[in-house]
Amino acid sequence: MKTQNNIAIIGGDTRQKFLYYELRNQGYNIYPFYIEDVNDTHSISERLPLCNLILFPIPFSKDKINLYSKISTQINIDYLLTLINPCSVICGGCFNNDFISKCNNLNIVTKDLMDIPSFELYNSIATAEGTVAEAICTSPINIHKSHSLVLGYGKCGMALAARLKSLNAITYVAARNPVQLSMAYEQGHNPIPLNELTRHINKFDFIFNTIPSLILNRNILSNANTEATIIDIASNPGGTDFEACKHFGITARLCLSLPGKYSPKASAQIISRCIVSMLN
Repeated sequence: MKTQNNIAIIGGDTRQKFLYYELRNQGYNIYPFYIEDVNDTHSISERLPLCNLILFPIPFSKDKINLYSKISTQINIDYLLTLINPCSVICGGCFNNDFISKCNNLNIVTKDLMDIPSFELYNSIATAEGTVAEAICTSPINIHKSHSLVLGYGKCGMALAARLKSLNAITYVAARNPVQLSMAYEQGHNPIPLNELTRHINKFDFIFNTIPSLILNRNILSNANTEATIIDIASNPGGTDFEACKHFGITARLCLSLPGKYSPKASAQIISRCIVSMLN
């Protein structure tokens, strides 16, 4: 099976570099392009048409025009699609509807790793650890005994709240779903219905957002503790009004692609397992 697959790995962050070595060491035929510290000696216009599996990064793009890459900002997605044969498979993360539609029209199969529950769970580990690291580096206070709020209680929210609690934070979880709130309570967190956030927001030293819609708006932020630290890990552009944060003097950061920053090798191993499972 390995000899029947030509695999291209294109762009991305340090995860893609480790993914290249992971798959190459398992005997797969790999063509790397636009990956840091990896020489791409082949022409992408010559080799990409030979590949039946193309590995895009996570996220695959930050501007919906060019493929995300640490070493190049000019990898046009539409141009890449002209080089990919019909019936080939593109794997990556955070594909938008426009990109999926273009691939469907070209008879190219897309597989978004972020839609695979097992991968999402594994990925939440690295994301949660990276989020804690960002908070520690940003704030002048300890997480220990801090009042820490997690907005959203999906996979990343669960993993993050658990790690904050293990660092002896006083943890709160805000969510819309009453089942998620009961789950948070069962795990020892203090649940807050999202529609009651305004009257609680001033008590928090750390606020972590995982919800990909504008939750921390100007009205809510006007009631927040000005010494709070906000770490937003929701998909770009996040769920925080960053201009309002500047106005009120609140420290706020949008922190994306944390697995690639803090644990690229472990994250690449998780991606590799998913890819190998697909190929087998």
